[in-house]
Amino acid sequence: MIKLFVVGYPLDIQEAELIEIFSIHGMLHSVHLLTDKVTHRHKGYGFIEMVDQAGADRAIAAINGMVLKGRKISVKLADENRAEKPRTFKPNRFHNEEGQNNINSSEQVKSKRPRKLVSNIFRAEK
Repeated sequence: MIKLFVVGYPLDIQEAELIEIFSIHGMLHSVHLLTDKVTHRHKGYGFIEMVDQAGADRAIAAINGMVLKGRKISVKLADENRAEKPRTFKPNRFHNEEGQNNINSSEQVKSKRPRKLVSNIFRAEK
């Protein structure tokens, strides 16, 4: 089974329409379009499994870049070993337990002086 990642299809498209588009190029095994949990609307991407490599290559060549209902469809091979790869996260900007930035005790944070309030009366007299 060859898994394809499909993104950019119209949000109002039915699963049967995508099956029809892809089945022209080869045999399909399964179709999984991701939907929002709350609204149950399509998120605009999903996965299609094709039976053989030749059909998957034909589908990628024919459908990648195709414009359907004003949206450009992108098709590529899905990253099969994504589950094996460790995900990289940005380091947390809060390093200590209090939830504040980690600042050395030798570094003092200088506070700004408050602005001087100038009355308009003095400006008018000059």
